[in-house]
Amino acid sequence: MRIALMAAGLAAVFVLLAVQLRWSAHRPALAAGSSAHLVLIGASIGGGWDLAGWPARAGEPAITAETLAVWQFDKTEALEEVLLRPARRFRFTRTYLRSLLEPPPRAPDAVILKECSAYFPGDLARYEAQFSSWVEALGRRGVTPIVATVVPVTPARDARTPGKQRALRQFNRWLRELASQQALPLLDLEGALGDGTPDNYLAARFAEPDGTHVNRDGYAVLDRALWRTLQEAGILPPSREAAR
Repeated sequence: MRIALMAAGLAAVFVLLAVQLRWSAHRPALAAGSSAHLVLIGASIGGGWDLAGWPARAGEPAITAETLAVWQFDKTEALEEVLLRPARRFRFTRTYLRSLLEPPPRAPDAVILKECSAYFPGDLARYEAQFSSWVEALGRRGVTPIVATVVPVTPARDARTPGKQRALRQFNRWLRELASQQALPLLDLEGALGDGTPDNYLAARFAEPDGTHVNRDGYAVLDRALWRTLQEAGILPPSREAAR
């Protein structure tokens, strides 16, 4: 009985894989440069941004976007799965089997690598090594890595975890150097949302009461920052003006 159930389960998997391959084979080919898909790998601020809605807000219908929420600094597993696309990593679960009945996930043209202030202070040497490995993995697959600096926190939030702002700004300096040395697009979230003081805390006008998250005005600023970064990356035409 158990063998029969396993055989039936495997047969179902092979059928669903065949369906997935059929969709992949009939997926319409897009002309070069006519469309681009962005994937942001991040957490709470990335989720609150509603990147999937950014193309409509920016008036850029040729762009599609999504956010993958990863609630830890290490984004390795999520990145590996993104780079498997349009294939999916096999898991013998109901969720995986149901996913095979849907169109395959779109492979990214660019991946925004974004970390949160929650992981600071932390092991900066390990953070730098992991981040460098992700950039290398994307480059090997011909996917554009977009380096995002960490959103700063307010002075009050920094006071609750001494050293948080200092550590994340140190990491951001390293990210800027990495982007400069490797000619990578830089999405400078700290630069867009900082208050301009020597410690460049999250500006009060962009901060939620918790001192960590970003309000509606802050996300509007990030929309424009992303637009400029995509221009610099060559994903958007340089002559086009940003939607206000």
